[in-house]
Amino acid sequence: MELWVVFAVAAAATQALRTAVQRRMTPTLGNLGASYIRFSYAFPLAWLFLYIYISSTGAAVAELPTGFWFWINLAALTQVIFTILLGQLFSHRSFAAAIAFSKTEVLQTAIFEALILGVIVTVQTGFAIALGVFATVLLSFAKAKLALGNLRAAIFSRQVAIGLGAGAFLGFCTVCYGAALKSMNGGDVIGNAIYAAAIGTTIQAVCFGIYIFIVSRGQFIASFTHWRQCSMAGIWAATSSIFWFAGFALHSVAPVRAVGQIELLFSVGFSVLYFKERISRVEFAAIALLAISIIMVLLD
Repeated sequence: MELWVVFAVAAAATQALRTAVQRRMTPTLGNLGASYIRFSYAFPLAWLFLYIYISSTGAAVAELPTGFWFWINLAALTQVIFTILLGQLFSHRSFAAAIAFSKTEVLQTAIFEALILGVIVTVQTGFAIALGVFATVLLSFAKAKLALGNLRAAIFSRQVAIGLGAGAFLGFCTVCYGAALKSMNGGDVIGNAIYAAAIGTTIQAVCFGIYIFIVSRGQFIASFTHWRQCSMAGIWAATSSIFWFAGFALHSVAPVRAVGQIELLFSVGFSVLYFKERISRVEFAAIALLAISIIMVLLD
């Protein structure tokens, strides 16, 4: 198994753990507060991880050219915009369909990577990505239990357009992260991934912190008041970012994100084991399609 696959699966697993912590904290912190803890608690840990890694291995710190700062700032800011858009969707009636269409991120990542970096996936990987996107959208619809009539109305809603836009921002930011990592001079894969994660999450903690302080000061304060429970989100957020970035440094972004969709399988597992939810037949079918799409990427 190639190393980038290991990093993608590890990133998906730790991201699913982070999401589970955020989901548990949402009733206490609110949507924005629960979103903010992924940045505010991650960035100091990422810097700590970098210090420990350099001290223990003696690895050299990479040089950061102007191109790196352009891409990392663009990536961090567009991910903040994605997070804000995603948070807004939860207040709308058609949020389930909108969230489903935000899952088209992987397909949009492949498009952006081709347009911006000139990296084009193979036919098999492209088909696998499309199949995986269909599976994730189907899974989201199934979990929301949307009736056919409501589904038709939801698909043509303004919120679905916002969901697609959110997916576009996330897809764009992952391509920018990949470009930032590939522009770093020197260092090794792990050290560069930690370094980039530390810088990226710091930018996000500051920018999203200013936003949430302005629009919902109570949620901003609550995110620090409950620091004991929130700190786990920071641990998982920092480690998942490092794993994602290591994968992006070793391979093109779209296939890494495609394999990373295994996160949904982990999330379903958490829903069953931890939140005691039941899985429908449609959800099982979507999970099977998603598994097939991941296997197709791995076999390409």
